[in-house]
Amino acid sequence: MSRALYSVEAEHGVLGAMMLDAEKIDLIAAKLTAGDFYEPDNAALFAAIMDCHADGMPVDAVTVGVTHQFLPSGERVLAYAGEIAKNVPSAANWEAYANVVKERAVLRRVVEAADSIRELVGEDRPVAEIIASAQQAVADLHDLGGGGQDYCHVSEALPEVIDELDAKFHRRVDRGHSTGLPDLDGIIQGARPGNMIVIAGLPGSGKTTLGLQIAQHIATGGAGKGLVFSMEMSKKELINRGIASLGSVQLSRIDEGHSLEDGDWTGITAAVDKLQNSGLYLCDAPGLTAPSIRSIARHAQRTHGLDVVVVDYIGLIASEGRSQNRTVELGRISTAMKTLAKELKLPVIVLAQLNRDSTKRPGKRPVPQDLRDSGQIEADADTVILVHRDNETEQGQNGVTELIVGKCRHAKVGSCLVQHQGQFSRFVSFAGQREVSQEDLEIGRGKFGRGF
Repeated sequence: MSRALYSVEAEHGVLGAMMLDAEKIDLIAAKLTAGDFYEPDNAALFAAIMDCHADGMPVDAVTVGVTHQFLPSGERVLAYAGEIAKNVPSAANWEAYANVVKERAVLRRVVEAADSIRELVGEDRPVAEIIASAQQAVADLHDLGGGGQDYCHVSEALPEVIDELDAKFHRRVDRGHSTGLPDLDGIIQGARPGNMIVIAGLPGSGKTTLGLQIAQHIATGGAGKGLVFSMEMSKKELINRGIASLGSVQLSRIDEGHSLEDGDWTGITAAVDKLQNSGLYLCDAPGLTAPSIRSIARHAQRTHGLDVVVVDYIGLIASEGRSQNRTVELGRISTAMKTLAKELKLPVIVLAQLNRDSTKRPGKRPVPQDLRDSGQIEADADTVILVHRDNETEQGQNGVTELIVGKCRHAKVGSCLVQHQGQFSRFVSFAGQREVSQEDLEIGRGKFGRGF
């Protein structure tokens, strides 16, 4: 990359000014984000400074180095921050430094947009598609140069809202992406852009299966493109699950290989064809943190365009070396996932585990408060879907699973039954009759809304 597209000196100047004069931090934060820094170590140091400032701590090389020990390069934060602070004599020129960093960041994004459009031309795409992509790229670049205000009068936003309302009334727009399960769509009204959707369950309940299936449905059905972050499974395991689900081939046979039957190859071929032509992207990189997930998702959004992101699962997202307990860290990670959904304007589906409190109460039905480790996850979520299957009942043993929508900002809560087909690693609509439990008779349908 050309030297003109970044300035390490200006980046150091900004970081030094922030450590020398805490009053400049909010002013700089109004102009820059970590994504504006070219050097990964500088971006990480900027994020560390902002974290300390948000926690009300005095910001200097020592405090930042104590709370964040290592940079992406492996260098210690304390030494790196101390060297920068020593070499920047004063914070007086912070604005000039910040302007250079912002301008170079904008130039890099212009180049990225141009490269993306050039790639489309080289792929011999339809002219209309190339033009649409170019228009979107230009729209994404609008106002990147800064200097504008981040607020507006309500009258400025009203026309867009009214136009959207009119489009909804005349059914010209979808409210959200289909999950592929009609009964679940009927409750949550689709996976909506900007929403953080939490899918939670006990180990083995099928929460991973549901999250992957939704992304797969969107990406293979022509509705859009999806990116799946998996901290538990490798890309090969994810693809095997996709082949089993789409091809109706038993996952155990795919894992073994030698037990595959002649009839399975037809399903495998069909599934491979769907995956090959899908808009599905996978990331199984180890040690993913919330900032690294954001960085990868932003790059995929710019390069390919995204319509859904799945994170499996929040409890395995690595911390950034903080001294606080895991509950505090998970709260920060949860808020970062919600921010990502708003920033990229797409649904971010976050998988989470439940504690076992629900297994101790009558009926064993979980509630959002059963989310493990952090109440912030429930607070940040726009929608909470709890995957519940009681394996002590005959229906549960047969795979009948209840999807409980315990929270939904834009619709009523409710629940529906689906059939878990574990051998194919998928859920399908439930076609049988629901068993009415004593708890249902006592509480009544009204509590659960639609879905029964």
